[in-house]
Amino acid sequence: MKTTQKLMYVIMIAVIAAFASCKGETGPAGPAGADGTDGINGTDGTNGQDGNANVIASSWISPTWSATNATYGYFSYADAAITKDFLSTGVILSYMDWYGDTTNIYSVPYSYYQAGNFISFDDNLLVGSIKWFFSTSVNYTPNTGSKFRYVLIPASTTSKSANPQQEILYNLDKVGVDVNNYYQVMDYYGLKY
Repeated sequence: MKTTQKLMYVIMIAVIAAFASCKGETGPAGPAGADGTDGINGTDGTNGQDGNANVIASSWISPTWSATNATYGYFSYADAAITKDFLSTGVILSYMDWYGDTTNIYSVPYSYYQAGNFISFDDNLLVGSIKWFFSTSVNYTPNTGSKFRYVLIPASTTSKSANPQQEILYNLDKVGVDVNNYYQVMDYYGLKY
């Protein structure tokens, strides 16, 4: 009986091996499966405003005037970022904090009348520095608490404009930023007051 059982196992393994080694022709390809359902595409968001990560503002600068109680005086502030290239392509905005308390900030150039006398503040941009000056027809001493500050706005690296400075000012105006308004400029560029 044991011999018969062993023989049966050997025959069964041989039959299974014979069937497994048989290979027929490949049948035709089956039908394509149904497409799955994709989710609904979302809507495109609106483009954000163009930024300029290279815009910087100087710290507030307390002037040391070349003359006081005079009809003309000036002071200069050195900044290596004011290069010849920057002067021909970028924009420098200059502001004066009249009392040094950020309540009366004016765009320079700035002029006013005091006791019937005309007083004017202006700036002059030079390679490597900015120079502020006052002039008047009578002897004058500026407020001792007054401070000055400037904002450097370089031309966009993607600009193809023949006049990149005009393009900067046009783009600011287009989005409603008045460059004479210190707070609008600072808010637009995300700079601290």
